[in-house]
Formats: sequence, C-alpha cells, structure tokens
Amino acid sequence: MATAALSRPQPALAIPPSMQPHKKQSKRQKAVAAPADVSTERRKVPSWMVSFIVHLLGILILAIIPMRELVQGPLTLFLGDSGPVGIAEFELSATADAPTAESTDEPLPEVEPLTATDLLRSELTELVKLPTVAEMSEISPPTMENIPFGLANGLSGRTGRTKAALLKRFGGTAATEDAVEMGLAWLVEQQKSDGAWSLRGPYSNGGANENTTAATAMALNAFLGAGYTAREGKYSNEIRLGIKYLLKKQDADGFFAKREPERQQMYAQALASITILEAYGMTGDSELRTAAEAAVRFAEWSQSDLRGWRYQPREDADVSVTGWFVMVMATAKMCGLAVDEEKFQSVNQFLDSVSHDDNSRYAYTPAYPASLGMTAEGLLCRIILGWSKSERALLTAIEEDLLPTRPSGEEEELSVYYWYYATQVLHHVGGRAWDVWNDDMKRVLPDTQVKSGPEKGSWDPARDLHEGAGGRLYTTCLRLYCLEVYYRHLSIYDLN
Repeated sequence: MATAALSRPQPALAIPPSMQPHKKQSKRQKAVAAPADVSTERRKVPSWMVSFIVHLLGILILAIIPMRELVQGPLTLFLGDSGPVGIAEFELSATADAPTAESTDEPLPEVEPLTATDLLRSELTELVKLPTVAEMSEISPPTMENIPFGLANGLSGRTGRTKAALLKRFGGTAATEDAVEMGLAWLVEQQKSDGAWSLRGPYSNGGANENTTAATAMALNAFLGAGYTAREGKYSNEIRLGIKYLLKKQDADGFFAKREPERQQMYAQALASITILEAYGMTGDSELRTAAEAAVRFAEWSQSDLRGWRYQPREDADVSVTGWFVMVMATAKMCGLAVDEEKFQSVNQFLDSVSHDDNSRYAYTPAYPASLGMTAEGLLCRIILGWSKSERALLTAIEEDLLPTRPSGEEEELSVYYWYYATQVLHHVGGRAWDVWNDDMKRVLPDTQVKSGPEKGSWDPARDLHEGAGGRLYTTCLRLYCLEVYYRHLSIYDLN
C-alpha cells in the first residue's frame, strides 16, 4: 500500500479580535469653544465661590493620579453570556481603544460648549476606556490562542463563549446547530416516564433488540454533548430523570448492564460509564463522583489479558468494544479522576495485533480483514493514547481511506458508526483534511434529517449497515454526536 504522507494541514484563520476599532476624534470635543470674556465672568462670581471651585478642581485633578496608576497594567474582564455556563477571559490593554458601536459612524448633532467640569470628566473618561454593556455584546468570541487543547481539557468547550469560538473556528453553522436542537427535541418526545429511553420505540424503525441502559446513555450523551446538564438548561429535567435511571441500575461493582442482552452488556456498560463521567465532569456533582469512580474501576478490572475488551468482562477483545472503553478511561482523565496508566497504555498492544499496512488500517479482531469502521475507531484510540499529529500511519489512513469515503448523501449503504469515529479523528487533526470532511458532513447530515411529521428531528436508519440492531434512536444519536463535534471534545492536538 502506498504510504505517501498527507500534505501538511494549513492553519485556519483565527477569529479576528474586535477590541481595537479605528480611533475617531469625538465631535463633542470639536465643538468645545472658549468662553468669550473670562475676566468679565469672574468679576460676577463671589470670592468664596472662586475658592470653592479652585479647591474642587484641585481634588478632581489629584484623583487623576491613582486612575493613571490603575491602568498601567492590563485589566482582566470576565464576560458572562446568556449560555448556561461559560466565562471568557480577555485582557484589555490600557492603551487600547474601547469598542465603538456601529451607530457612531453616523453624524452627531451639534452640542453646546462644555464647562470646565465637563472637560475634566471627559479627560477621566479618555484615561480608562472600558466598553459599555452594549459594546460588550459586540466583542468577538476568544481566539484559538485562548482556547486550551489536550485530553485533560476535553469537556471544557461545550458552553458559553468558548463554544461559540469553537463553532466558528471549526466550521459549524446555524444549520448544524438547528439540526442538533431538532434532534434533541425529538429525543425529549421519546423519553419514558421512568427516565429511560428505548431502542425499540415508541418511534418507527426501532431496533431489533431492547437495551434501555444503552439507549438511555446514548440519548443523555447527546444532551450533554450540546452543553446541557441536569443543573442548567432547558433539558435539565429530562437529563436528571435519565441519570437517576442509570444510577439505579449500577451495582456495587460499578456495573450498569446486568439485565441487558449478554452480547450487548459491555457496550451498554461503556456507554453508561461515559454518561456518568461526563455528567460529573460538567457539574462537579459530588453525588455522581462515587458512581463515576466505580465505573472507572470496573473498566480497569474488566480488561482482558489481550489488553482490550469484548462481550464478557476479562474475556477476549475486539476493536469495537475496546474503543468505547478507551473513551471511558479518556473521559475519566477529562474529569480529573485517577486512571491506571499502565492499563490505559497497554491497549496499544491489542491495537498492534489487529493492525494492517504499517498501523494505518485496523480489523475487528485478528481473524478479520481491515474495515473502514474499525480503521476509524482504531485511529481515534491511537490519537487518545498519544500518537503524534504527524504520525505517518495516521496521515496515510486519512488520505487513502477516510477522505475518499466522506459523507455524500448518495450512498446506497452507509455506516453512521464509521462517520462517528472518522469525524472525531479528522476534528482532532484539523487543517485541510478536516475542512474537506466537514464541508460534506455539515451539509449531508442536516439535509437528510426528517423535517416534518412525528419523527421530525430524527434520522431514518433504512440505509445504515447497522440499522437492524440499533434502529432510529441509535442512528439519530450518532449523527447528533457528529454535529456536536465542533465543541463536544476539545482538540487533543494544538492546532495553532
């Protein structure tokens, strides 16, 4: 197989700062006129008044000195927004001009000459030019230089101004966000009174088997991925009920899926573990920490001697189940929880055993040929486990396998499972490869979403390779994860 490396990704344009607009001389200052006959005016004023004014002006002038000292260093502004969470930090230089509203470009009416007191107030205003409340709303989101990266910061981009910056930086649109909200609204309609979701209904095109643990976790992960939590946001009640349902299912060993179909238990376990970990990581809720830590300990204990996971704890391994458990341990790191690093890194041994073509392609197990879905999942695991962005096998796989099979909307058969993993791989890598993938992904997914009727907001699973097992909820949730990718997890690599 050819191993030509992908051309170096081109850095995307940073979000332009809006803190330094063009300087303009105030027309109010131009209009200031000197008094016609100052001496005449003074003779009309009593001596005690002159003394009072002189002392007042002296006090005001002295006040300028601490003001000048105050603005010698940068002023840190913490700007909140209307999102459920989200505080962005800006440093405003003392020499920077304040943001100017668009209305200042229009002519101002003529004004009366200013008094001495007005002039002193104007000088004080010029010394410290802080933006007004109206002007603050026009400030651009933070640039990528202000946004962290790396595994430990993974959950910190889902809300507020950081989310807005990530959407802009990575090419999200109003259409992608509308599709997410429509999908979440559809999920709300499918929740049961006990807080659970089902793979089989009440919607059409349900899955062949029931697994409420997996279905509930998948639905909750869609809400959490968009920045909603049980504490804040319009879906807090639904999220709270769903999390309560999962917590009731977890036993003393940290296992959630005891009553699910045998071959689906470990899938459900990994999905539920990710849900509880994200819910804890996004809120710091102490009640969730115990459940989250138990889920991590179960993941570590259940790893097999092959250094992966499969249908039964500690038995065998395949890339599909292993990928979900790698994400469990990665999410624990995002939450600041302790992880057995030896067990985590040992997954590389299993991935080596299922790799092909110099680690650029991956198979389900050593007995299977390489496939697109397993290749994308294997590559994401390698990225999480520490591969460099310039790893030759990674760039080869992107150029030869992932980009040629990006979403088109014309597939006779498709695999949203593959799309889910490939979208994450390319988002982490960024640059030209991401732009090419995202240009199609952000068009195809909203275009194929159901726009009317009882299933409005969902996606029809008919052409999906795995629709028989997962059904409409499965395919809808995975597509929502793709459309949330701009902010769902921060990039592992420094894309600057």
